[in-house]
Amino acid sequence: MVGLPLEENRRWARKNSQSWRRPLVNTQRPRRPVLLVLVCIVCLVLWRHSHQPSQSPHRNVVDDGSSSPFSIQDRRSLRDSYDQFSQRSIRIGTAPGAQDDSDVRTETPAAKDIPDFDLKVQDSEPNQQHHAQGKPTTPRAGSDPELPSGPEIVVYAGVPVEDATSDGQKDDLIINPLPKGPVAVKANLDPSKEKEFLISSPDQPEREKVIEAEPLDHLSLEEKADSLPEIIHIPFEDVVAGSTLQGWEDRWISDASYDSKAWGKLEEPKIDFVYLWVNGSQDEFQKTKHPYELNSVLNDDEGKWLKSHGVNRYRDWDELRYSLRSLERHAAKFRNKIQIIVNSVEGTPEGKQVPTWLNDNPHTQETVEVLAQEEFFDAEKHACLPTFNSLTIENQLFNTPSDTDYLYALSDDMLLGKTHAASDIHSPLFGPVMGFKTNSYSATSPPTDVDAHRFGEKPFLIYTSWLLNRRFGIRKRKGQGHFGHALSRSIMREAISSFPGPELQSACKRFRGEPGFQLYSWYVTFHYLIERHREALIWSYIMLRSDVDGDGNLSWEERQTIMQDLETGMNNEGRTTYRKRHYYHVSQLLQKAGLEPPKVNTDVLWTSLDGPQAIQNADCIEFDVNECLAPGFSISSTDSHSKNPMFATSNIFDRLARQEPKCGDCLLKLVLNKTPKGLGPLLPHAGSQQDQRDLVIKAVMRYRYTIINPDALFVMVTDAEQVDSTLVSRYVRSKKELAGQLCLNDDVSTNDEQELADVKEAMTELYQGLFPDPSPFEK
Repeated sequence: MVGLPLEENRRWARKNSQSWRRPLVNTQRPRRPVLLVLVCIVCLVLWRHSHQPSQSPHRNVVDDGSSSPFSIQDRRSLRDSYDQFSQRSIRIGTAPGAQDDSDVRTETPAAKDIPDFDLKVQDSEPNQQHHAQGKPTTPRAGSDPELPSGPEIVVYAGVPVEDATSDGQKDDLIINPLPKGPVAVKANLDPSKEKEFLISSPDQPEREKVIEAEPLDHLSLEEKADSLPEIIHIPFEDVVAGSTLQGWEDRWISDASYDSKAWGKLEEPKIDFVYLWVNGSQDEFQKTKHPYELNSVLNDDEGKWLKSHGVNRYRDWDELRYSLRSLERHAAKFRNKIQIIVNSVEGTPEGKQVPTWLNDNPHTQETVEVLAQEEFFDAEKHACLPTFNSLTIENQLFNTPSDTDYLYALSDDMLLGKTHAASDIHSPLFGPVMGFKTNSYSATSPPTDVDAHRFGEKPFLIYTSWLLNRRFGIRKRKGQGHFGHALSRSIMREAISSFPGPELQSACKRFRGEPGFQLYSWYVTFHYLIERHREALIWSYIMLRSDVDGDGNLSWEERQTIMQDLETGMNNEGRTTYRKRHYYHVSQLLQKAGLEPPKVNTDVLWTSLDGPQAIQNADCIEFDVNECLAPGFSISSTDSHSKNPMFATSNIFDRLARQEPKCGDCLLKLVLNKTPKGLGPLLPHAGSQQDQRDLVIKAVMRYRYTIINPDALFVMVTDAEQVDSTLVSRYVRSKKELAGQLCLNDDVSTNDEQELADVKEAMTELYQGLFPDPSPFEK
């Protein structure tokens, strides 16, 4: 008999089970008679090992499968499985004493039939039954049409015995349970060192290399992701440690005022422009990608996925060349670096994809950086490279090296149509600019297999919405616009790091659509920023300003002050013009600080200086402190003899910030109604709480933002006639004014060479007509 190595077992199970992340105990069948038979077989095998001294230590014995009802994956003991998954019952980010209602309790269906112990798992994450290709694990290969036919392979662990002939080395042989395609070769854990071809003889054609199994460290990272908490809470003190204030920020946050005479003009920010780019038609790229395609869990026996997946994701219409031309025409004034994110490829002098038209003169080298994934991914995640999944790459953009914190992320099919000011993207007063679609998402239960198969970006929006709801409370959150994204590297790092398990799991998705959901970088970063600004203000008011004595509990006197603030705000609630709406005056406020006002994104919908975005349409007429803050909040006798834990500031903070978000929105809105402008009523008192006030100012400045209705045009390109009639005719021949931003998304579905050539010609006519002048970075 020959052995099937453990790594092959695991790879085979992942390849043939679309629910391979599901807790192993769920696949056990309650067949006690069969278990007895299995015990007998194991005893027999152990007896045979004890009488075969020539067998190699740790060698595995392969049975024909006729006597066991369990799959390879199920060889782990039930007790080990229980220990592994029970350790994941961790509560993260819950304030002391607060009730966390985000638990997902799962009782394993087969637990009652398992002997020896009662198995019940309480988990803070779903039972992993919602992967992109999720299907129940089927123990017997013959019962599932997707699994290969033939005898079931079952592995029994051998008993280590001394073997004088093997010198302690393993004698395992590799069996490929999926005998299809080219002949597999033993995998090199470093694909960059593998030979491109294997030639068996001069008379035979070249055979493609095959990466037979994922490297062990890649699989280990996936297992580590499962063991990490899904959600953590990062203290405000930690994120602002090391940051400094220039002096003008206090009056700006508290009173919406900037004194240019005292502080001078503010400096315009420098912004990096970061592109994701791939030339899918390059032979070296195809040779690099193809072995991983063959090894992907998405690869099917018929080869349908190989033929159909993502041709338009890798196709190149030469968009990047013209996008850089638009950038130099419309944003060169505040552009810092241009970073182009590419794949490493074999067989090129640079070892990575580089646009053939890109100049290599000193000016270009100073401004344009071509970064392979290995040059900015975290070192630990190098085991997951290369990746051909844009979502995976986007989740690591905060690691791109730069001397500025601000970046504007684009795909190569995005162009600037009008001249921009830096404030169209980011400003020192109002932070990054964000645009959203009209559709909202609010997942209150773990995503399902149905969600995984929804169109486009919806699976990732639903999954990330579910995480955000558990972290910040349930509310509808709009999807981000499909244009350039203004980001702070430090905020993006904090946002993604707040979801450790999903972040690491996302990093190991080599192709889009592989089992499991992915964290959606834009959506999580934008809404994390919005929610943290709101959370910082609740923290400031409840845990710092209102807790005057700093004992962590709101006394009757402290509660009375809160109720007085709320009463004053309630009296102004009906006065729609009492609070000045700063989002109407962004241009004037920027000019007063010596900054250029926006030229493109002038339709401003909200700024963080007006308060959290959630208060904009909050209905607070029926606000009740006893319902929203704590039972008995308005009654002095509830803590007349001793401290009442219901009035612990941590409990009330968690209640307002996460458990009852509408209550938190109304508290903020009513307290802000005390003053016509600024956020002063929510801040710690100047003087008596100065250190705490400075801490809050740093946090609120860190999480500032602006929401706009973008001046943008999005077109799904389908064919040459459409491009000519809707784009070339209008914007090139008729000289119509372009939108501020354009996104020409490749949705061409044909494989006809002539039709593709026609599209290429039409796109070139459009781009050349709009941006005929070469950039200084072209040869």
